[in-house]
Amino acid sequence: MHRCYEFIDHYNFDREVVGVAIYYFDRYTSSQTSCEGVHTKDKFQIIAVTSLFLAIKLHSMSDNCLVESRSQALARLLYDHVDPQEIYEMEMNILVLLDWRLNPPTLHQFAINFSQLHPLGDCCSTTTSYLYEATRYQVELAIFSPELLATFTSSVIAYAALKNAEEKITVDNPHILTPDMNQSFEALMTDPTMTMTLDSTAVARCQLSLKRLCPQLPGLDEFSDTDTDARDIQPDYYVQEDTPDPASISPLNVAYY
Repeated sequence: MHRCYEFIDHYNFDREVVGVAIYYFDRYTSSQTSCEGVHTKDKFQIIAVTSLFLAIKLHSMSDNCLVESRSQALARLLYDHVDPQEIYEMEMNILVLLDWRLNPPTLHQFAINFSQLHPLGDCCSTTTSYLYEATRYQVELAIFSPELLATFTSSVIAYAALKNAEEKITVDNPHILTPDMNQSFEALMTDPTMTMTLDSTAVARCQLSLKRLCPQLPGLDEFSDTDTDARDIQPDYYVQEDTPDPASISPLNVAYY
């Protein structure tokens, strides 16, 4: 897992790609009725490399700035690892098993969308940026917890992470996040007309699990007015070569914390 993030960060791909690759990997391995030839180190490596290979091809294609990096990354991913023919065959196996359903709702997408819907965006761009970054930080840590991913849906994990970020904002500056904001956002997220339902009990349990993964979120003073507003963030982003990479080689450094 850590190596996947190192690889993605090296080529400046969106870190969401790792979550997508894990989805492919989990769906494929969990569907195998026989352990023979699947739960071996070599087989797992082929499945993992193919899942990341496929995720990069499908979920880093929208940014023209990454065309050269993408070709180099895909070539490097296969170099000195496995027979390319094995990757091709495994790629077809994954596509068939997933029935070509290759665009799962990811933790990152929920983090972005929830942050964009939050009423904080109407009054304070800095705090909105913090809300998104703190949420994203937690959901990337959640990817390292198979138990968490197996217990809660992506929407619940992202929403629980956002609620933890709200709590931190309230502690650091209780005047920013007003009760009216909380109520309006809660009403929006629990609207019965929404196709997505969030179980409040599951959210509370997930909040506790995330707090065990991340006992202390950084404070608001780590962010400035020049930080990016979550409303302007797109799922695929590119960091220019002459600027510091806000997501370094480790998910423990997902932002300037």
